[in-house]
Amino acid sequence: MKATKTLPETYTQVWEADVEKDKRLMWLLQLLALPLAVVVSFLLGLYTYWVRIDIVFSPQITFPFWAILAILTVAFVTIVLHELVHGVLFWFYTHERPKFGFKLLYAYAAAPGWYFAKNVYWLIGIGPLVFLSLLGMVILPFVPLTWLPYLLLGLFLNATGAIGDLYIVIRLAFEPAGTLVHDHGTGFRVFRPTTPIS
Repeated sequence: MKATKTLPETYTQVWEADVEKDKRLMWLLQLLALPLAVVVSFLLGLYTYWVRIDIVFSPQITFPFWAILAILTVAFVTIVLHELVHGVLFWFYTHERPKFGFKLLYAYAAAPGWYFAKNVYWLIGIGPLVFLSLLGMVILPFVPLTWLPYLLLGLFLNATGAIGDLYIVIRLAFEPAGTLVHDHGTGFRVFRPTTPIS
């Protein structure tokens, strides 16, 4: 079973995470994003130095005042692309249009009413981080130097913005076979079979 709209009778909810109900969790994730930001910055810098040695000595990199508009645009586009990848993966497994939403501190894609096998949900959760990061790394050596800071910003925001996704997939890694996940947008409900599946 990859995805189902019917929760089997033998399943019970074992835990849930909801950033709308649990503000402590929301702030914990923001706090955990700080060390992730350091790691992402280091890795992006290392990769950029490796594939774009021209950045070290080039005087072409500038940061004009109007760049703030470009930064906001990059942030918006990154959020949209991140949630779009989630949405495409939800659609792939359900063949139904996913639900998209935006709150003050986060955006989300969801498939309310659907229960996903943990390995399927793992792919849905990690999808934007992996796909968009790989795409960015592939095009990074070829973008014009003046676009490079914005691409790096987009990659940075995508990776650090995936802290909630990383939280759920790490927790799911410790769940037994047969676990189902229900994503309702602002949170997740996790269900296990009462009889373990071997």
